[in-house]
Amino acid sequence: MTIVYYSFQEVQNHSPITASLYLLPSLLVGTLINLAVGYFVDRVPVRLLVTVASLLCAVAPLMMAVVNPAWSYWYLEFWAQVLSPVSADVLFTVGLVIVSESFPEKTQALAGAVFSTVGQFGQSLGIGLCQVVALGVMGKSNSQEEVAEDKQLRGYRAGFWTMFAYMVACGFLAAVGLKRVGKVGVKQE
Repeated sequence: MTIVYYSFQEVQNHSPITASLYLLPSLLVGTLINLAVGYFVDRVPVRLLVTVASLLCAVAPLMMAVVNPAWSYWYLEFWAQVLSPVSADVLFTVGLVIVSESFPEKTQALAGAVFSTVGQFGQSLGIGLCQVVALGVMGKSNSQEEVAEDKQLRGYRAGFWTMFAYMVACGFLAAVGLKRVGKVGVKQE
């Protein structure tokens, strides 16, 4: 989300308020996804749910990587914002349910807290790595104009390609690694 915000501001020269408004679809869709996943997590196999969510989410950074800054926001960037929260919200909900079901009732809260902490750490690490890639591609420059134009765009695109690779890998790992996990969240007595 950070790299998207800065690309709206620094590459496309939008004001901070406009860049923030461009991120609103992500917030709204994320809220709806959380509600929807909570409703049907026990009805859909986890492997299918996580794989499809990851591959749908992979489309968002792909769109941001290929978008031309001169194009209208509604052409690709809006749809990228709509798809971007899908995987994180699905993965977090499903992962929390799996972790909670795997532990005895008296330690479920602790397991959930540890899962949340590890999830936040992983998210911070992923964002940091994307920023490192973007800044590495931008490199040092002699003039401010050179950075503001072409190098920034190339750097942000490299960050989006990195996010795309993360999400494709996540989809592959879900398809391969969640073979034995069926439906979760079904109460067993």
